[in-house]
Amino acid sequence: MVKAAGSEAEAPTGHADLQLVQRTTVEQAIDGPLFRSFHKEILRATASSGRCLAIVRKLRPDVPRRGAVLLIHGFAQNRYTWHLSTRSLVNFFADAGLDVYNMELTGHGRSREFGSSSANSFEDYVLDASSVVGKVAEYSGHERIFLMGHSLGGAVCYAIAPRVTDQLAGVVTVAGMFGFGSNPITLWAGRLVTKLAGRSAFLNRLGASFWTRSIGEVVAARFETADALSASFPLAGWVPGSTEAHVAQERLLKGFDWTGVNIFLTIMQWATEGGMSKPGGFDYCADFARLKLPLLVTVGDRDRMLPPKDARPAYDRSQSPDKTLKIFSPVHEEVHWGHLDILLGRKAPLFTWPYLLDWILERCSDPHQAEQT
Repeated sequence: MVKAAGSEAEAPTGHADLQLVQRTTVEQAIDGPLFRSFHKEILRATASSGRCLAIVRKLRPDVPRRGAVLLIHGFAQNRYTWHLSTRSLVNFFADAGLDVYNMELTGHGRSREFGSSSANSFEDYVLDASSVVGKVAEYSGHERIFLMGHSLGGAVCYAIAPRVTDQLAGVVTVAGMFGFGSNPITLWAGRLVTKLAGRSAFLNRLGASFWTRSIGEVVAARFETADALSASFPLAGWVPGSTEAHVAQERLLKGFDWTGVNIFLTIMQWATEGGMSKPGGFDYCADFARLKLPLLVTVGDRDRMLPPKDARPAYDRSQSPDKTLKIFSPVHEEVHWGHLDILLGRKAPLFTWPYLLDWILERCSDPHQAEQT
């Protein structure tokens, strides 16, 4: 929970394309009873398309800044992928000296409130996010920043990295989509949906969006049942017993958002193809594989939504001399890991969070390089 804190609202200011909408000082949880004081900024970034993306910045003003990281959520999600009231990877990173930027993709969360409707294509995500990376780097005072994406956010990271290579210190994905469709249920659904969509060009032209919050509400209301069923459900989002009910319920109630029908259709098509592509035959995967950027690919051993077979090809195909593949499992991390609990499970602050942080800090520049802003 957020404890009492002073706040200060400001008129939009800052860079021409990255405006400071509000600045506050908050006392928030990192995990459970562990609280710290953070500077929090709400930023409005204007992409090259003219659409606006919302970013929440967090940092500890009394800790030397060692680097900056831009977080990108997954399919139909928002900023709550990374931050909850009692368990926050954002705050964990900020407490360790990282300048953290939690961005919401086109049409999600506050980005929608800022006037950006749902993306019509995955390429909309790519164009908008890539045009914001340089603005974030400049605002942070670091020449290069890290990208970190979860699930479809991992795919966004892979797709934008070749366009902003000179502004990146490294790419980190957490259950990030590179391949797709190794789960037989996902492959079957992808073939069915793609076939139906191919017979109805109207779906692709419609450009409609849909609200997924009701899904989260239904699962949250029946969490104990859902948790028990997750042991056998073929597309379970977490390992049963991995996450406290109140944490999972907050994530389900706050974290499900709007998304475009075309985004869903694209992902289903990727399942039939085994990887990311866009109309015209462009191969996002091949473009990324040629990069020499530091790369960390992480995934849970029991992730049924994005199994290790779908995440691993990013590591296997990468030509980077500095690349790491980490599959979290009971061998070294005590428990099995799924798609959501890898970030918010009760064991995440003990195992997955420190691993991600240590990898980034090992590749950070001199902590005194960036001027305090």
